[in-house]
Amino acid sequence: MARLAASLALALLASCAPLSPLPADGRETVVKAMARQPRHLRVAVYVGPFFGDGSRVLLSDRPVSELRVLETPDGSPIVPPPPTRVLPPGTPVFVDGVQFPTGSIPWNRPLTTPRYNPWLLATVEGVEKPAVLVLSASASRPEDVLAEVGRVLTVDDPAAVYGALPENVRDAIRQKELVEGMTRDSVAMAWGYPDRIVMDRPARTEEWHWNGGSRKASFLDDRLVRQEGGRYRRP
Repeated sequence: MARLAASLALALLASCAPLSPLPADGRETVVKAMARQPRHLRVAVYVGPFFGDGSRVLLSDRPVSELRVLETPDGSPIVPPPPTRVLPPGTPVFVDGVQFPTGSIPWNRPLTTPRYNPWLLATVEGVEKPAVLVLSASASRPEDVLAEVGRVLTVDDPAAVYGALPENVRDAIRQKELVEGMTRDSVAMAWGYPDRIVMDRPARTEEWHWNGGSRKASFLDDRLVRQEGGRYRRP
């Protein structure tokens, strides 16, 4: 932990506090849309330590090894500690607010955290500590920020849909794993929504890519037939 803190200190002291690319009226739109709002997890989400801040937990729909929200001076990603649990789709979440890194806010945040990113602050059922969903620092439109939040949180409770899935599929989702034959919706619940989709309509195939292609899921007629990277459960 001391080594992590030292690396983080060097990374943060080496850079200047950037301004949010989202204009003030855009930030206000996001804050008004999300503050004090009940939501549910749309997908299975990792919960773990929030970098070096022991007072909060980190929420992430993707493996923490894929997160690039904090870097060393040479550009190497600083990965947070491993997650401690996975929360299933449908878990109730209360959004306390969205906080943008403007004014003195970055300097009031703990040094060992991604201080220059927007944070969605939330209270999650069954989680004792306040939770943070770290958002992209590059979004320049409010609809982009809300879409990013919508990948993880939803107004509609998906618990009934999740509960109606076959037991082996529910078990795989709870472990953030895939199992052959999953539908696209089930894969999204397990791995989160992809960064890129490649479709071949004549062949009835579709490929989903995450993190620049480090994870990939291939579908034929809405059924998972192959995956690369990530965790896979034998049917």
